[in-house]
Order: sequence, then structure tokens, then C-alpha cells
Amino acid sequence: MPVITIDNQRLRYRLKQDGPESFVFIHGLGASKNSFDRCFGMDAFRDYTIAAIDLPGCGESSRPKDFSYTMKDQAELVLEWIRGLALARIILVGHSMGGVICLYLVEALGTQVMAFFNLEGNLGRHDCMFSAKVASAGRADFESKGLEEFKSTLRESIQEARSPGLKNYYHNISRAYPRALYLSSVSLVKESCEGQLDQRFLALPVQKWYVFGEKSTNLVTKTFLDQHNIPYFIVPKSGHFMMDDQPSLFYKMLLDALEHGNI
Repeated sequence: MPVITIDNQRLRYRLKQDGPESFVFIHGLGASKNSFDRCFGMDAFRDYTIAAIDLPGCGESSRPKDFSYTMKDQAELVLEWIRGLALARIILVGHSMGGVICLYLVEALGTQVMAFFNLEGNLGRHDCMFSAKVASAGRADFESKGLEEFKSTLRESIQEARSPGLKNYYHNISRAYPRALYLSSVSLVKESCEGQLDQRFLALPVQKWYVFGEKSTNLVTKTFLDQHNIPYFIVPKSGHFMMDDQPSLFYKMLLDALEHGNI
């Protein structure tokens, strides 16, 4: 798979170049571009360009010790990657932490963005679960024992839930750079508490949807979306990793939303 070097960071990505409209996928905390692998082989996407990237410290990208791992700085790297690909008509899909990064991207790219799908991305402090636990632990404690404790809990959850998404996440987080996980979590919690993410999402001048997994629907977020008439949909029989739990249904719902949105 291709790699690009931006500000001394080597970022691995996957690209399928076809139509003039481009899906750009941004994964969540500790995950990787393989969160969206199923899309690349789907016939329904044959006329779209598709791109997905490993954020720094994740997947097959570099693991820099001196990088800040803030949401803004990660978004800047992704922005340069997108500009390097010369994509003109972009449909952004950001999962969890990736939804916050996509907020920055929409604000920077403006009319290049046709639409934005926010997959359970953080809109406030109520969305900080794993990230809040990581950030509160302190980096030394997280790197020495916190990460292994989380992985142990995750293994138990996989057995109980039988979720393909959790299984893939375990694989990804096992190879993620612990420092990247910690510093990304600190920044994500800070943004969620102080960054007015909900208002920024509301103000985006593009067609946008929020997407829930049926088993992980956040009632605080759902109420906010209802109050402001922001469209959303819920993927049945899925959790936070709805794109892995119910891939065929998830991607069909994505395309249906685009079609019904008259884009």
C-alpha cells in the first residue's frame, strides 16, 4: 500500500481511484484504516474513489516520539494528505475520534466537502469513555499497566458480545503505539470538554449525518440532534464499530442517505 511522508511522518494509506466523487475514511482512537476495508471491495462503490489512512501511531504509519498527537495536528497531517491526492468532491466519514478530526477537515476544506458522516464521533464530554480513562491514568501508568488492563477487559467483551468490530479493534489497539493512544486521549478529552464540538458540528455548512450503532446509541447526543433537526440514522444489530458489525447494511445506509439527501 502507498505511503506518504508529511512533516517527517510516514503515513500509510489505501486508495482506490475511480470516480470524481471521493469517500475519505478517518478511523478512531487506536484503530486503523482496516476499519473500512469492506468498502473497497463493494460493487456499490465501484464508481467512487475511496481513500483511508492510518493516523500517526496507528496501523502501519510511523510511531513518532516527538509528535503532539493533538486532534488539530493530526488533522493537519490528514489535510495535507488529502490535498496531495487532489480530491475535489469529498465525502468525509469519521469514526469516533476520527469524527473530531473530520470537523477540522470540513472547516478547512469548505466547499470541497460534499457531505460528512459522523460515526459516533465526540460532540461533548459525555462521549469520552475509553479516552477519559486513559487520560486520567497518567502516561506512565497507562503504558505500564493500563493498556494491558484495557485489552484484558476488551477480550472479555469480545467473548460476550461476539462483535466483529470489537475483535478487529483488539487487533488494532494491540499494535498501536501506547504514547499515541495516551496523548490522543488527552487531546480528545480536552476538545470534548472545551472545544464546543457540538456547536462546531451544528455550524458546518455541508450536508451532514450522525450515525449510531443500535447497541451504542447515546441518548444525550440523540436528544441534541433531535433538538437541532440534524439527520441521523441507527445501524441495527451493531455497536460502536457498526462498519465491522454490520458492514453490508452500514454501507447501504450510507449510500441511501446520500441519495435521499439529493447530493
